[in-house]
Amino acid sequence: MWYLLLTALVLVNVSLFVANLMLPENGTSSALPATEPGIQPLELVDSVVPGSYSSATTGGDSSCYTIGPYITERASQLVMGRIRNYGLAVQMRKLQTLETLNYLVYIPAQETPEAAQKIVKDIAEFEVKQHLIIDDGPYKNAISLGFFNTLEKAQRHTEYIRYLSYDARYVEQTEGRQVFWLDYDEPFGSNTPVMAWSKAVDQTSSLQLIPRACR
Repeated sequence: MWYLLLTALVLVNVSLFVANLMLPENGTSSALPATEPGIQPLELVDSVVPGSYSSATTGGDSSCYTIGPYITERASQLVMGRIRNYGLAVQMRKLQTLETLNYLVYIPAQETPEAAQKIVKDIAEFEVKQHLIIDDGPYKNAISLGFFNTLEKAQRHTEYIRYLSYDARYVEQTEGRQVFWLDYDEPFGSNTPVMAWSKAVDQTSSLQLIPRACR
């Protein structure tokens, strides 16, 4: 019984093998398609052309700065020319500002010139060398105790006169001046040496490089 079953299975396999050999190579086949209908099959390529992709992070990012103040228009124009020659957008702004000249230390106006003279004679004994009675204007009969180029020096001298029991004060002396600022844009991360150019053109200006919002 088992011998007959085994012989039948062998005959079936042999028949299938012979049938496959007899099928034509270009005949129809029932094999499943490699892709869905309407979808192109993937192709393997050996290389990719450089630069054939795009990036969302390139082509538009920039940093924007303001540098100044330049005391003279010529200095700002020279730096502006260098920035333009570097291929960057730049524009100049003119601003009116108040510049501190010095600080005046004084004793407020007295009722009479004689009262002011008495104070001058008194403080002179304590080695206060700078003193001048003002004889006209809004400070008439006041006593000027000198001009100081820093606030710290003015405050120190004011405190010394107060120590001598006199109501010393100080006031800032200012003057209007026109200054110049440059606004420029550069590609992100370029670090354009604008500050070095500015120092080479004008070493006397105290410059600031300030980041600003790009427009």
